[in-house]
Amino acid sequence: MTSLVPPPAVARVLLLAAALLNAALAVLVAAPLPRVPLLVLVAAVITSWGLVLLPPGLLGLAAAALAGRRHPWCAGLAALSSFAALVYGVMPYAAAYSAAERQGQHLAAARYFDGVNYAKVPDRARSLTYARVGGGKGSGKGGGRRAGGAQRVKRERLRLDLWEPSGRPAVRRPAVVWVHGGGWNKGHRSQSPEWNRWFNARGWSVFDIDYRLAPRATQLDQIGDVKCAVGWVRRHARAYGVDPDRLLLAGSSAGGNLALAAAYTDGDDRVPASCAVRDSSVSGVISLYGPTDMRRLIAGTALRRDPIIPRLMGGSAATAPARYRLGSPARLVRGDVPPTLLLHGSADRAVPVAQARELARRLKVAGAPATYVELPWADHCFDVNWGGWGSQIARAATERFLGALDRSLYPGKGPA
Repeated sequence: MTSLVPPPAVARVLLLAAALLNAALAVLVAAPLPRVPLLVLVAAVITSWGLVLLPPGLLGLAAAALAGRRHPWCAGLAALSSFAALVYGVMPYAAAYSAAERQGQHLAAARYFDGVNYAKVPDRARSLTYARVGGGKGSGKGGGRRAGGAQRVKRERLRLDLWEPSGRPAVRRPAVVWVHGGGWNKGHRSQSPEWNRWFNARGWSVFDIDYRLAPRATQLDQIGDVKCAVGWVRRHARAYGVDPDRLLLAGSSAGGNLALAAAYTDGDDRVPASCAVRDSSVSGVISLYGPTDMRRLIAGTALRRDPIIPRLMGGSAATAPARYRLGSPARLVRGDVPPTLLLHGSADRAVPVAQARELARRLKVAGAPATYVELPWADHCFDVNWGGWGSQIARAATERFLGALDRSLYPGKGPA
């Protein structure tokens, strides 16, 4: 009869492999990482789907228990790293449980693998043009030279995807202008489709917009594009059955930063809309892990070595301090800014959680209506795992925020 016990050398290799795998998984979840894009991506995925640590952790412990007497040192290493992986797989749930209870949400393990909230390309069947921006005369270098040494720069078309709830409403719908993330230099409209479907299911229309990207546009240009989109939605509200008095701005990562800055600089001539608009005001703003202080973010992260930053910001913090201030929502706080919801992960390794905490503190001091929800163990882009603990809490918090906003707009009754 063939023995099921592997040879000693094979057993030691398997134990060491289990130890290394579980140690690597634990490090990816818990440790600060160098800004290697692939490594950061893998770490964010593993952190967002933390339950994937349970199978290798349990297998490692089982292997250590079976082979402990024959190979004590290898089994000990496997047991230690497997236990660490199990801790990092289970602890996020334990920490998220109390946070979910505060939002009136019971975490549903059955929904943990609900799907991925990411689309590679826009939903072009829903696309509309909302503006043509830029243009004017360039330097005259290259092709297309005009008389006088100048050339005409082509205007850029900005588009949005319109997500509408099914059926014809009896009254005008509330609406969200959604601003995608991507580090100010990448990303596209309809990048987070599950949020659009979630808002649609609650009767909200979503205008998911594109904006000009760096390095051909600065951050202030992008804020102007967001204001342009808001103004366009307000101007066409009747055509799309939208209530302009129930219009929100929302965005994730860089989009959260742009949404906050656009909402907080309404009426500020230093940050004009990039197209002619009458009104770019909103009744509320939601930021998912958006940066709030550009100077501190750049100085404190790997962005300080990113060559795109001087072009995005129009200079350094020393040479263009006004631009850094106007792009930093934490520096724009007043008591009359729109009601704000901030959602940020405590383990965010791209935009430190201190960014959101500082904005929340300033809003509180100013007496501005604001809600800050910190999601335990959540990393940047936690909502890519649409069923994850952070996403479940974020949706519950957003629903509470929308309800509170309706009650403030229509005290004593539902929306008219």
